[in-house]
Amino acid sequence: MMAAEPGTYLLHAYFDDNQVDLVRCNVIGWKVGNDSRIAPLVIDPRAADGDNWYVQHPDGRIENPNGQAWNTLNEWIDDLKREQREAA
Repeated sequence: MMAAEPGTYLLHAYFDDNQVDLVRCNVIGWKVGNDSRIAPLVIDPRAADGDNWYVQHPDGRIENPNGQAWNTLNEWIDDLKREQREAA
């Protein structure tokens, strides 16, 4: 178990038309599994179910479990919006 830096959040984005609803959950630590995978420790364990979560680091970067990263929250949201449009 390792402590997370203050200002680290787990993010989920939900869409209603072109509006984005962001849900943030504080990451209080990181747990390392037997397979060396790191998983977030959060108050609401449902927030970290599966691999469909994103981490916002204190410096503003956004990252997902597969290593994809964005420099800012706005870049991440723009990519998600583009994916939503392409899927429709």
